[in-house]
Amino acid sequence: MIFILFFVKSTKGIIRLSKIERNAINLPDEIKEALVGIMLSDGHISRRSLTCNARFTFSQSGKEDKRSYFYLVYNMFKKYCVEGSNCYVKTWRDKKNSQMYTSITFTTMQLHCFTEFHLLWYKNKKKIVPKNIEVLLTPLGLAHWIMGDGSRQNSGLHLNVYAFSPTEVKLLIDVLETKFGFKCSVHKLSTIGGKPRIYIWQESMDKLRLLVSHYIVPNMIYKIHL
Repeated sequence: MIFILFFVKSTKGIIRLSKIERNAINLPDEIKEALVGIMLSDGHISRRSLTCNARFTFSQSGKEDKRSYFYLVYNMFKKYCVEGSNCYVKTWRDKKNSQMYTSITFTTMQLHCFTEFHLLWYKNKKKIVPKNIEVLLTPLGLAHWIMGDGSRQNSGLHLNVYAFSPTEVKLLIDVLETKFGFKCSVHKLSTIGGKPRIYIWQESMDKLRLLVSHYIVPNMIYKIHL
């Protein structure tokens, strides 16, 4: 049995911005940096047509630490959502193990500032790694990548890169090695069709912790500490 719960307010009385007001909205540098890491993990930007602006969507499900991270991201982007709108919550039962799961999602307004990101991150409707990712990825962005798609592996760290091509994975490894000085390799998971994960080696973890620890939410710090 599937249960779906909506937290959506009536659109009556909601103030909507004009096209000029929407196009005048810009993202601060700090949010742009964070968005780079979010796009490397669970972030999505959609655009209905070439004549429409794009909107950002973010969703998390599973453990409580992900819910905490969700609200960190939501609070960053709340001002870019329609005033009076709420998050969308979906609850369902997995038929395989009978466990109940919940996901929570928010979507922003369609804004020119997100269209700029869409042009960078999508090609033929498929998410890609921008060629200038070395310039775009900062310690703040790396922290968000880790919070969204990182997992501790022995004394090192895995970063999921399932959505990206081998060429894009190599580009990301090159950036991690040359820009941040990490030692990395690719691990492939036979259980999911040989899809890759980037592994940051144990000897690079001290350097990683110095760069990102102060950005990581407290209940996700375990991802970078033993």
